[in-house]
Amino acid sequence: MSRARECLDEISDLFSSDGEDNAAQMLSKITDLYFMTADRQSASDRAAFGDVMARMVSAAEPIDRARFAERISTAELAPVDLLHQLARDEILIARPILQYSSSLREGDLVSITSEVTQDHLVAAAHRKDLTIPVTDILIRRGEERVLRAIMQNVSAELSADSISELRDIAEGDEALQCILRMRKDIGSNPISRLRRLAASDLWQNVTQTLLMSEEECEPQEAPDSLPAVSDPDNGEETASESQNAEIGAQETEEDERPQLRGAALEKHLVEVAKAKEFDESIEILSQIAKLDDAMITHCLFEAHISALMVLCKANRLAPATFTSLLQLRETKIGTPVSDVVGLMRRYEGMTPDTAEKIIRYSQKQGQLDSGRAGDADE
Repeated sequence: MSRARECLDEISDLFSSDGEDNAAQMLSKITDLYFMTADRQSASDRAAFGDVMARMVSAAEPIDRARFAERISTAELAPVDLLHQLARDEILIARPILQYSSSLREGDLVSITSEVTQDHLVAAAHRKDLTIPVTDILIRRGEERVLRAIMQNVSAELSADSISELRDIAEGDEALQCILRMRKDIGSNPISRLRRLAASDLWQNVTQTLLMSEEECEPQEAPDSLPAVSDPDNGEETASESQNAEIGAQETEEDERPQLRGAALEKHLVEVAKAKEFDESIEILSQIAKLDDAMITHCLFEAHISALMVLCKANRLAPATFTSLLQLRETKIGTPVSDVVGLMRRYEGMTPDTAEKIIRYSQKQGQLDSGRAGDADE
């Protein structure tokens, strides 16, 4: 580490003498050095790096600061003073720090969110595992879009006062009420109490919870049905769930015989997706998910991208497989996927249980709407 400190001092002296013209290049080099030595740094080493990088960040252009912020947000232990500086920068630079940096602790977030703009608060509201002191500030200072983000962040802890305030805000908006009911700290009413909530609205709003994106999404037509998942919170078992249990037992027996079938099929899916074989990709994904081709086509190419995320995670597909399908989607629809890095983080952070919960709600809502349609016909 002594040699790294010597290099750090040399870079610092060079920056001081050579000026700010090469700030971006020097910042990139020192960031490389920082990550190369991260596992051997002491607290004083980290502080020294932070001081030098902070000077270079101040001299860099916004686009260079944004690239740096994206990189440093992934560090398990980053210089805290530097993170404070970046988190208070313009939103392009601050967003990855506020949303992803694990080096920011509760006290840091309380200090930052007490001062920053609404755009910054939205980014912080999408952060995983927010604690009550932070969410209290966000709810107290935030405008409507901040409050909506907090409602959709099911991992955020809420105080009793915050829950009461969010209930008042959600009154009259059944989509938001549905999202609140999914929260463990608020609880849910039976699904039969959801009124006038179309399946498309449910899919769009509930899956947006998982996407954790500040961007507003255009409404998409929802799937007519999704695979049923048994509800562990409900003692009742529907006929559909009984059928699924029988199918699951059969699948278990089959899986015990050809252990490599699932892995081989997923590997083949990646290969055909990379080869841009649309029809074969749909066919293989249909086999994996046990859905018809029309539903797979909808989730893969037509629905909001969160539908594809939930489908892949519920079937426990690897991140590399999800990436291949994203690339296939880009080729098919001709529109690049935005914020791929953030999207992959969300995919890796989502659990299959969470994905199945989304599917369960969508399935139940579809059954509810079908029942209402039958009653109307009678």
